[in-house]
Formats: sequence, structure tokens, C-alpha cells
Amino acid sequence: MNRPYVGSRARRYSGPPSSSWAIPFLLMMIATALFGPLVPIVAAEGPSTDTYFTYSYHENVDNGVGNYEGWTEETKGTGTYTFLSSSQVHAHYSYDTSSSDGKKSHHAADRTATFSLATRHYTVRTIDLDDYDGTNGTQLCIWFYISTSVAVGTPVCILENDWPVTDTNAKIWSNYIPKQNLIEVTHKGVQSRDDDYGTMTYSYSDKLYFDKSSGMFVAERYDEYDSGTYQHLEASFNMHVQIDVTSSSYEFQTDWLTLIGIILTVILVVLGVCYLIYLIRWRSRTFEVRDLFAQGRSKVKVRRIRKKEQFPRLPNCATAFFEPYLVHWVDKALACKDRVAVAIDPAYGLVGVAFYSKEGKIGTILCKHTELTELLRSYIGCKDFFSEMRHAIQLTMDMSQDPYLMAQLNKFGTQAFNVFETYNVYRLGEIRPTYFDTDLVRPMRDEDVLAVSELAKKIYKCKATKWITGNLKAGDYGVVAVADGKIVGFGFACICGRSGRLHTLGVDPAYRGRGIAKELHRARLEAMRLMGVTTVVDEIADWNLASIRISTLSGFQSIGKMYVETVRKKRIKKDIVRR
Repeated sequence: MNRPYVGSRARRYSGPPSSSWAIPFLLMMIATALFGPLVPIVAAEGPSTDTYFTYSYHENVDNGVGNYEGWTEETKGTGTYTFLSSSQVHAHYSYDTSSSDGKKSHHAADRTATFSLATRHYTVRTIDLDDYDGTNGTQLCIWFYISTSVAVGTPVCILENDWPVTDTNAKIWSNYIPKQNLIEVTHKGVQSRDDDYGTMTYSYSDKLYFDKSSGMFVAERYDEYDSGTYQHLEASFNMHVQIDVTSSSYEFQTDWLTLIGIILTVILVVLGVCYLIYLIRWRSRTFEVRDLFAQGRSKVKVRRIRKKEQFPRLPNCATAFFEPYLVHWVDKALACKDRVAVAIDPAYGLVGVAFYSKEGKIGTILCKHTELTELLRSYIGCKDFFSEMRHAIQLTMDMSQDPYLMAQLNKFGTQAFNVFETYNVYRLGEIRPTYFDTDLVRPMRDEDVLAVSELAKKIYKCKATKWITGNLKAGDYGVVAVADGKIVGFGFACICGRSGRLHTLGVDPAYRGRGIAKELHRARLEAMRLMGVTTVVDEIADWNLASIRISTLSGFQSIGKMYVETVRKKRIKKDIVRR
């Protein structure tokens, strides 16, 4: 369907030009010519030579009904007004119009007009607005400036009409900023048109805003509602125009109270939404999984631990090697602001514990149940995690009756996760008196944290400050090796009653091969012996032959495996540290 294509005006003022006040205007001009010399000249306020402003223009024609159904038109433009003197203005504006039927147009104008501040009338026939080229400009009042001394109810002449002042302390949002202390003038009415838009009757409301201190233009808001016929068929549409000064030589007053209030409201809403998402994300959840030790289904509750006291004191069915250290690990993880979650089965007690180190980007999931392990992994949000076992897909009767699934399992195996690395778990049942070089190794101090953290980052290629600080805060025993006046190695041990665990031993690559790791190892064992520890565990990667040799020479024996399982399908370069 063909639609009208009328280029939108650079500025829109409702109503056709009127000559109803032309005779009074001519009488006024004659009186001014006859008696003007007898009237004392008063300096007029208004724009000076240095005054200027630029503006943006946006017009929409939408909400079409009837023969305008689905049709829209949009006009965007910009303009600049520069005052060459207190009575001469240069205007340049351009705009582009496009409609939903694919038509486009461009219009630009460059004009200079003169005016009188004393009378607020143009003094030339052709003014700055090309909409009024068919009207004698000397019969029109300037639109870009009004007197700042107007009062509410006072009529102000704008172009061909009188606009009553409706507010002298108005506020408006302009360019996403609330402006205040503005003068608002309003013109409303109902008129008719017979043009390219159709034969219409329309109601309109036009509001102009001026700066209260200078009287200069700030913004315009125009709304028009048309109803009638287009191409002899019923039709209606809405038109909206928004004009805003984007820069100027005069300043507007920002409504800071409103702006700050809205910003604070937005911040509170965003924080509230984030907190709600946080509560939803970390709410306790109940999952129905296949029973851990028998046939059937079991309801397991998974929840996050935020305080050490929340860790459940229940029978342990989660871990074979690390039960004595669970509460201590929770304490350290919380000290590092890491995530901790547990899985509880009403029938069996603690069936899963999960930790996620945000600093090291690695998890630890102690759970013997494959389906529950995957639920815990998803809950704490990790892709790679340490585990005590290689989890396998648990076959069900339904799965065994699916030929395609069984073929896939036979092809790729029943392992539920891929594996990055494999570790051995070692245990020492009796600690014998051990001697170490006290000139090389000493206990770690609080002031060593920065140096140890930097060394750990150098060795493991990942951040470790939170982890080092968390170890000390949770009561782990740390030792450092000092050579050439600097820390070149470190190691930790955690003591939980009569059980101990060695972890996180590192030596500066430049100082390896000098027996420093062995001395750090011995120093930790001797410290634990003196603290009454009788059983020690350690986990060492299969490739770390030097550490394996040190441990086995100390009497450690392998008791099991640890795996770094992952949901990744491809091998990536990743530094993995057992903490």
C-alpha cells in the first residue's frame, strides 16, 4: 500500500500560520514608528554575540490504525544556532526521514535572520525556519528566547501564536539528565489538515522549555493525535517530536536531587536483583538420585556451607582418606572466600563434600556416587576437580536395553569424566624423630606471606595470596627455606588432632637440586611429631618423581589414588595445584 512521504520539519509548531493579529501588529508598528523616538531606550536581555546552542531532533509517526495500519515514519536531525550579534542569528540544520515503506529523504538548511529583542519580532520576511517561508517573517515572534521576568499565566508570543506560561519552575528530562528551574510555555488545540497525510482532524499539545536564568531555549515536547481519512479510507496515527539542546554557551541547572535519587534507586534495584539471583543460585536443593548402596531412589539434599559451624557432624560416607581433615578444609576454604557444599542423605549421612577454589580455579569433590558427583560439580560451578575415585557411568536396566547407548558405552567406555592427572595418596603410620637443617629451614611468619605468595605464583603460575593467607589463618603450620637472604622454598602441614597432612611444597626453580625440598619435608614431619601427630597423609602427582622419592624414603606407603577429573572434551594447558 502506498503511503505518504512528507519530509519532517526541522521544528514543528502546530497550526497553520494565522493573520488574525496582523492588523493590531501593523498598528503597533505604526505607533512605534511615530512615537518610538519619544520612548526611552531600555537595554534588552537576550542572546549576545557569544551565544550559541546545538540541538537534536527526533520525530516519530506511529500507532497507525485503519489505512495507516503498520505504517511508521521516523525523522532524526541536528541543528546549530549561532548568534552573530544580539539581533542576528545564523541557523544550520539537517535531518533525515525514513518510513516503513522504504522511502527516505534528506533535508538541510542554512539561514541567517535578524530580529528585535525589544519587540521579540523578526525584522526580515524570511526567518530561520523554512516551515514559515510562506509567511511574512515580520509578523512572527522569535521562538528561541523569551523574557525571564514572565509569570505563570502570562501569554508569550511564539511565532504566530500566544503561548501561556504554565510553569516558571519546571523540570524535564533532557538528554537523560533531569533539568530544573525552567520556564514552560504550552500551546494546545484542535485543528484540521488536508495534506499528504490525509484529511485529518488532530489534537496537539506543544510545550517549550527555556532556561530561567538566560531565557534561552532548552527543549520541546510535541504530541499530536490525528484521525480522519487517507486515500478515502479511515485512518489515524500519532506523532511525537522531541527536541533537546545538546550543548550551549549557557548552562542549565541539573536536578541533582532527582538524579541522585534515581541513581540510588537503580543501584538498589540492581543489588536487590543480584541478591535475589544469588539466593536462588545458592538455595538448598533436594535431588532424587539412585540409592548409593541399594536399589531404588534416594532424596539427597545439597546445600552451601557459609560458616564452619554449619558443617554437618554426620556419619561419613563421602571420603575414604580425608575424614579427619574435612572440618579443617571447610575452615580454610571459607577463609579464602571459596565455595563449599555438602550432600546429605537422610539414611546414610554425609555422602558428598565439594570445594571450589576461585583463586586456583580448581575444585575438590569427595563423593562415591557418580550422579551425585555431577550434581555437586554443577552446584559449585567447576569444570575440573580432584576426586578420590574414577567415576563411572552407573548402568540401569533401561540403559542396558538401549542398543545405541550400549554401543556408545562400548566404544567410548563407561568413565563419566575425562582425567587431567593422576595422584597417589601416601600414608605414614609412625613419625620417627627427624633431623633437618635449621640454618636453612625455619617456621613461616606472618610477614613472610607476600614473599611466599610471590614464590608460589612463580612456581605454580597462578595466584596464591588468598590460599597462603587462608592456610595461616586456619592454623596450618608453615615452613620456609631461606637462602642468600631470601625465601626460596616453602611448605605447609595441617594438624587435626592426631592426624596430619602435608601439602603445597614448592622450591624456587633456580634453587632446585640442592636438597631444599627434602629439608622442608623433614622439618614438617618433625614439627607434627612434636605436636603429637601419629598418622600423616600426602598426595603427590604421578609425574613428580622427586617428591615421591622423598616421601617413600621417609616411610610413606601408597594407599590409594586421586584423580583430576574434568568435563572438558579437549586437553587444555592448565597448571593444577593440589592445595
